[in-house]
Amino acid sequence: MKFSIHLNGMYFAGGIYRQLFVLLFLVFCIHLSTNRVVRAGTSGITTRRYNFVVNYATFTRLNHTKRMIVVNGQFPGPAIRANEDDIVIVNVTNLVAAPVTIHWHGVKQIRTCWADGVPYITMCPLQQNQSFSHRFQLLNQTGTMWYHAHISWLRASVHGPIVLRPRKFESFPFTSPKREITIMIGEWWNNDVEDVLAYALARGGRYNISDAITLNGQPGFLYNHSSKDALKVKVTHGETYLLRVVNACLNFGMFFGVANHSLKVVQLDSAYVKPFTVNTVLIAPGQTLDALLTANRASGRYYMAASPYSVPDPQYVPFPEIPATARMEYEESSYEIERSSSEIVTYMPTFPSPNDSNYRHKFDDLQKSINTTYQTLDVPETVDKHLFFTVGYGLDKSSSCHPFKTCVDGYDGQYRVVGSVNNISFVTPNTTSKSLLEIAYLRDHGNASVTSALDLDFPSQPTMTFNYTGSTRLPLSQWFSKHATKLSVINYNASVQIILQNTNIVQFETHPFHLHGYSFYIVGRGNGNYDPDSSPATFNLVDPPLRNTFGVPHRGWLALRFRADNPDFGPPICDNLVRIYGTFPSLIDHFTTEQAKGQIYRKMNTNSNSSAGRVWLFHCHFEIHTSWGMETVLYVKEGTGTNQTLEAPPSDLPACASSENTSKKKEPTVSITISEDITKPEISKEVPH
Repeated sequence: MKFSIHLNGMYFAGGIYRQLFVLLFLVFCIHLSTNRVVRAGTSGITTRRYNFVVNYATFTRLNHTKRMIVVNGQFPGPAIRANEDDIVIVNVTNLVAAPVTIHWHGVKQIRTCWADGVPYITMCPLQQNQSFSHRFQLLNQTGTMWYHAHISWLRASVHGPIVLRPRKFESFPFTSPKREITIMIGEWWNNDVEDVLAYALARGGRYNISDAITLNGQPGFLYNHSSKDALKVKVTHGETYLLRVVNACLNFGMFFGVANHSLKVVQLDSAYVKPFTVNTVLIAPGQTLDALLTANRASGRYYMAASPYSVPDPQYVPFPEIPATARMEYEESSYEIERSSSEIVTYMPTFPSPNDSNYRHKFDDLQKSINTTYQTLDVPETVDKHLFFTVGYGLDKSSSCHPFKTCVDGYDGQYRVVGSVNNISFVTPNTTSKSLLEIAYLRDHGNASVTSALDLDFPSQPTMTFNYTGSTRLPLSQWFSKHATKLSVINYNASVQIILQNTNIVQFETHPFHLHGYSFYIVGRGNGNYDPDSSPATFNLVDPPLRNTFGVPHRGWLALRFRADNPDFGPPICDNLVRIYGTFPSLIDHFTTEQAKGQIYRKMNTNSNSSAGRVWLFHCHFEIHTSWGMETVLYVKEGTGTNQTLEAPPSDLPACASSENTSKKKEPTVSITISEDITKPEISKEVPH
């Protein structure tokens, strides 16, 4: 009896032995898929509970005092700390009049799309005095992520880090640091950010830029009235530290560095990379970066600093020109004892020019994924679903600016600037009684009355083709975008390729796009127009970086790939079995007897009636661009197994404000009790002042 097997190519031969082997392996995959998401309470898995209260608090920066909406009275908000595979439950209560949602940036929300926190997409916003418990498990995720408000511009003050460490009894696949230091890069406006946004939308274009860049909420030593409370970090000579850096800025990429010290990058967007060392890192809004810093210089003081990266002409897109700073000081005190404070030199890092796109390209070239026991690469080599999205600006008619008669800050002083994907400016469905996810859930459960409310006809190709990056522009009459709420349909487990093509309408930008629910491989990028015949020859399908947010080259294109397998059901070899036979049921049909089929189906489909597709937002992470509609939604169909389906809606899922049960305001009824480890500011644990 001949027996042959080749796992990588998934070739099997050999009669009964073949069937026995594959059946056993199939049972292993099913066991993994049905048990990996219910391990709370078993060894190494912890359920971590947090209570987030969104309310007003008063802060002073730059000698200006104002009230801001924050979490638990903190700016930035408290850290969420967990280990890989832990379950996290965050009860969010909104005590302000403004509607609020919180998004857990980078969390894949396996089976828990309801907890993604996107207003009118995955949930209706929390109205005043409402609460909602976000429940999710951090399966196969480690590194640095973050959370932020996902409505209007509230993320300017409602944000904080998610610090993930390896599973208990496991360690980092790099030098164990003496200490971890979290750095949140942000922005400060002296005015209310909601007023800044409203004014910009009313005038059709530019907004008033922030008054300062901040590190952990503080502008630092180079701004007036800011040195006293600036962040200070103590280090010991010869020790290594892990910097967890998050760009929480609304509208600017950031250079970040530490004077006279190099940074060894080990993780990007909570995915391990082949370590590389640079003096300056570049981090787009929404991205996270983990880097090792070794304190190997002479005792003294060194600035950590963040400075904007912005490619457009500053005449049209100005930016804050003063870097945010923190001071890193060596613990050895002899240097400071021998010299007075006025004599002590604090070294400042040097940065590339704000519009140095060449540095950005070089930095991107350094990013390579790594295959380790901690992380298995699964780069799709073939593509089932091709999407080609032009991204950039468009125009709207002048009459859309209110209360002004013309869009005085728009294009040519009369047209509102909008964001678009394939010439469609996304319209958030905020006048409906249900979120898109709720509508999709009802639709997939046979409710015909909501079918018309879900438009699944987003174009997979541009609605018009032209020289996207050429010097000759389209006639002005073709700059106007359509407004719609359309979704792209993707089959479960399909390998997806998205080409993001920048365009020259109005002007170029870098457009850092973020995909909810997934990480994606950056398989290619280039200048000019994407060519489907020649560009794929340049793709990296061996070790491309795995990201959840990445900028489109400002005069070029970006190619990304991912597998629509959220929730995942096992390691890549299990994926290969399914790719050959389509789904687990067809795999079962191919290899098993009728009796075995029944047992396996019962194991898989305990909740098969709850099957429903997910909706995932895909948008530019420049907040002004999201406000202008530079976003779209992917509707991913579901598989057939229990862990390939969306959970039923949580019982405390908020209803939209238009429904009767939320139309009346109530007095606060929540009891605000917050345990000590949650309320401590992030920096008080990790960086002594």
